[in-house]
Amino acid sequence: MKKILVIGMLFFAFNNSTAQTQVVKVNPLGLLFGIANAGYEFTTTGKQTATISGLYFNVSDITGAGAGLDYQFYFGEQSIRGWHAGPSVSYFSLSDNTDVSASVFSIGGVGGYQWVFGEHFALDLFGGISFSSGGEDLTGFNATGGVFGVSLGYAW
Repeated sequence: MKKILVIGMLFFAFNNSTAQTQVVKVNPLGLLFGIANAGYEFTTTGKQTATISGLYFNVSDITGAGAGLDYQFYFGEQSIRGWHAGPSVSYFSLSDNTDVSASVFSIGGVGGYQWVFGEHFALDLFGGISFSSGGEDLTGFNATGGVFGVSLGYAW
């Protein structure tokens, strides 16, 4: 009887179809690589969302902070859930350990899949590529990079 009750509760929790329109999320995987990222994703129209994010960067003796904007197109029945892809832009104010500073602009594309479990727990797996300009004088700066992560969040 307990097994049936647990299975029923899990089925209800994972198949609740409440339409969320906003998510606050963080990317804990980025911390392993020296990047802290938190964002707010909200529905703009139909199956499209925008995400505003703040970033802290500490990679290969380069540190700084920045902000980003992503625009996602969802390919399922609603926004916030399912397959998504879209463009992203970011701005960073960075410096290296030799006191060289730079303003860096980045443009790229990101795609992934986002789940909302129960009513509020969001999980987003994503990846993409970005191209940056403005940091050529920074020691160890790479103008092209891969973007990947796992974001955990709260949807409502």
